[in-house]
Amino acid sequence: MSLDKLVSPEMVEVWRLLGALLGTLALLAATLWVGRQMAGQVRGVWRAVRGYEDTALRAVDQPTDPVIVQLARWSGVPAGIWAAFLPVFLSALAAGLDRALAEEAPGE
Repeated sequence: MSLDKLVSPEMVEVWRLLGALLGTLALLAATLWVGRQMAGQVRGVWRAVRGYEDTALRAVDQPTDPVIVQLARWSGVPAGIWAAFLPVFLSALAAGLDRALAEEAPGE
């Protein structure tokens, strides 16, 4: 095969498509790997902090709590709304994480 055929416009298009395909596959593989690593980190952190759910909920249930005051300052949403929303959200998040980890535990 001559060099002229390797760099012909048709072959350049083939090489471009192959490069795009390989690049896409590499990005997909990297994304899947990073996702798996992050999932492992989230599981580990959740298992470490799971026993502190009640303490965390008590720390964000009053409009005068420091976390609530700071969130209200940053977001412009009144502290009373944060104090009503955050404990419910954190409880739902904790229940969801518990369910997800319980479903995953046998096959880890």
